[in-house]
Amino acid sequence: MKILIADDDNSVRFILKAQLTNWGYDVIICENGTEALEHLTSDDPPRIAILDWMMEGYTGIEICSILNDKAPLIYIILLTAKTSEQDLVEAIKSGAHCFQTKPVSPGVLRSHIAVGERLINAEDSLLTQEKEIRLQCYTALADLAELRHNKTGYHMKRISIYSGLLADKLGMPKKQSEDIAMASRFHDIGKVGIADTILLSKDHFTSHERSIMRTHTFIGYEILSEVPTLQTAAKIARSHHERWDGTGYPDGLSGEDIPIEARIVTIVDVYDALRSIRDYKRSWGQEKTVSYLMEKAGEEFDPKLVEVFVQYQDEFNKIYLDNCEPES
Repeated sequence: MKILIADDDNSVRFILKAQLTNWGYDVIICENGTEALEHLTSDDPPRIAILDWMMEGYTGIEICSILNDKAPLIYIILLTAKTSEQDLVEAIKSGAHCFQTKPVSPGVLRSHIAVGERLINAEDSLLTQEKEIRLQCYTALADLAELRHNKTGYHMKRISIYSGLLADKLGMPKKQSEDIAMASRFHDIGKVGIADTILLSKDHFTSHERSIMRTHTFIGYEILSEVPTLQTAAKIARSHHERWDGTGYPDGLSGEDIPIEARIVTIVDVYDALRSIRDYKRSWGQEKTVSYLMEKAGEEFDPKLVEVFVQYQDEFNKIYLDNCEPES
């Protein structure tokens, strides 16, 4: 676990770093509060912070107040020479979890850290359970939308695998690729709000029916956007029908104004739709489908993404063949 130490006293920083390193922790050293706050508000913050009450930039108390309502939990140990009850109350009210007087006792400090680790592990466990339950609920809703329209969940499974692969081939970090793969499963979740008479129609849509069908992007966005852990999915649901040339919907975005996650799903969604057998169409072969993607690069699709897709087209073809619907 990473622990941050912020103190303007070099001797305090030196002693604490030596002690914590000896205990096996990864230590980040900061000379002032401004530097400490940058680390603590980063995408991957240390989960325990030992902060001096008084230091240049932000004080320890000010940092506590800023981090008080932020997630994930950062356990803060406040260092000070202050010892009064009033000071202790002020520290706790500001958001500090405990109060360590100087000079620092190694035994007391280690006890504080142990308590912090237990609290962090407990919160992380609860958040993981909550995330898994929420994900199961939204997955069930997405499954319902898919089964109403295509009568099988194989399409969503393939979209997820395609999306993760294309993100990976674009050089995205593993965590981001995995997030896009997961989020792509919800791209059509908004179809749960479309009436069967339109969703299941085998006739060409009237202009009115087409406008209603297009609202599935808004519906999907509204379903997902309020969930902090599903923001990527919300962007995909809203924007996966945008086109590179700006003629798509619902917002008429163009080029790189379209979220990269949505641009990825746009390509693999069309690819899979063309490859798949539907009541209203036959399956297109790999060569014909890839030719279509190349033809529409720069018009419907991000040309750079199409280039990468074409480069690895054999892998996408294998995904389709390995995960296609069983013959009835």
